[in-house]
Amino acid sequence: MVEKDEKMEEDVKENMDQEEASSSEESETSQSSSAEKILNDIISGIKIKQEEFGKTLSDYKTALQKPLTDVIETESSLIIKMDLPGVEKDGIDLGITEDSVEIKVFFEEEIEGEGMKYLQKERNHGKTLRSLVLPVMINTQEVTAKFDGSVLTIELPKLEKEVHKVDIL
Repeated sequence: MVEKDEKMEEDVKENMDQEEASSSEESETSQSSSAEKILNDIISGIKIKQEEFGKTLSDYKTALQKPLTDVIETESSLIIKMDLPGVEKDGIDLGITEDSVEIKVFFEEEIEGEGMKYLQKERNHGKTLRSLVLPVMINTQEVTAKFDGSVLTIELPKLEKEVHKVDIL
């Protein structure tokens, strides 16, 4: 009988240990679930902010590229083409050095009238400055520019390299 009592006590103790272990695991699981949820919320918030930040940088980068410009290289010259819709020839100021071009443009504000407002504004307005560093030296005395159909075209002849003869002694 004593053996049966001891056996029952062991069984009861074993069941209690199993229940404690089970409740301990449930507690850890619920704690890890809460921690996981909080961590997932934080990560989700960071991803959203990162996307917004990326969009903001993209908008900023695009704004810096206006007015749209092409730089073309030929054997003897560089050609710059710039789209300037709505600009008058008198609204363009062109400055050139041997290694750079600076283009200042004034875009007129077009919207006028009461009850009108911009819902989206991407086109240039006001003063714009575009500076381009050239990959080669140019001959500033022979530069030509024309403005036709809202496109400014600047032809920049490359500076010819002078070869100096050296006498060998």
